[in-house]
Parts: sequence; structure tokens; C-alpha cells
Amino acid sequence: MTIMKHEDILISKILNGGDMESFSVLVQSYQVQLYNFVYKMINSKEDTEDILQEIFIKVYNNLYKYNNKYSFSTWVYSIAVNTVKSSYKKRKCRPSNYFIDNLIEEISSSDNCPELLIESKEYYTKIIEVIDNLKEKQKTAFVLKYLKNFSYKEIGNIMCISQEAAKMKVHRAKTILAEKLEILRKKGEL
Repeated sequence: MTIMKHEDILISKILNGGDMESFSVLVQSYQVQLYNFVYKMINSKEDTEDILQEIFIKVYNNLYKYNNKYSFSTWVYSIAVNTVKSSYKKRKCRPSNYFIDNLIEEISSSDNCPELLIESKEYYTKIIEVIDNLKEKQKTAFVLKYLKNFSYKEIGNIMCISQEAAKMKVHRAKTILAEKLEILRKKGEL
């Protein structure tokens, strides 16, 4: 049984009988990846947990709107992106520090020598600062493409923009990153 078919069966059980066990299975299958996505966007564990709960409430309340012609994960991520956007507006600020904690943890778990470890942390800190300063939509598209491995078509569906617009946002984010990282490199800060 494919994942898509399995999800369709779960959704049918939820919609036709209010089967909370089936909803629990859906939540469990998306919880970790959505948590990681939201955390990478806002870098706050408490806020991530609140937003994640809000996402799953929206998924449950709007499940009847889901069209199984499309990927369920794309639909869920579009709810996640919109919920994160709403949280930005509520807080009236941009998220900070992006996903530096995750990268530093990843670097720390490697077997590098201490000098290289410190150098790597500083390098990644600079890169993350540059990524964090991207415009919200560019950052979202960039994270979906390079950290969540979505296709441009899926990114377009998630962000409610065309596939071409998604490609442009990712391209623009990469261009800005390359320009800013080159400036830091020339200054000797990278």
C-alpha cells in the first residue's frame, strides 16, 4: 500500500466517522518533519510547539477541504507556511537565529578536532545570519527547497504561487546569499 493510499484511507476514516486514532496516525507521521520546519523558520522551541499544535488543529478543522488529487504533504505544508506567516504578523517581528542551534548541534556531534569545530561553528553562524536576513518568502522557499527537498511545483503549491515564481524566489535567495557571503569572504569574515 503506498503512502498516498494509506493517507487517503486515514482521511476517509476521519471524515466519515471522526476516527481520532486515524488522525493521531496522521499527526505522528508529520509531527517530526513539521516541527523541524517550523523550528527552522522561527527558532523558538515554545513557539514551535504552539504553532505545531495550531497547524494540526487547522489540518483537522479543514480536512474536508483537502483534494486528494494533490499531495497531502503539500497541503499540510501550505497550512504550516500560512500558520508561520500568521505567527510572524502576531509577533510583529521576524524570526531570528534561523536554525543555528541545529547546525551547531550537528557540527558538535562530528568527530572534528576542537580547532576545526570552533572554525566550523563560526562559519555556519555567519551563513545562518545571512540566511536569516532574507525576505520571508525567499527564506521560506529556500528552506522548503534545500532543507525539506520539495520540488518547485510543490513549493509553489505550498506558498500559493506559481512553480516559476517559486523557482525565482529560490534563485533570488541563492543569488543574495552568494553576494553577501562573497562580501564576507572578501572582508575576511568567512
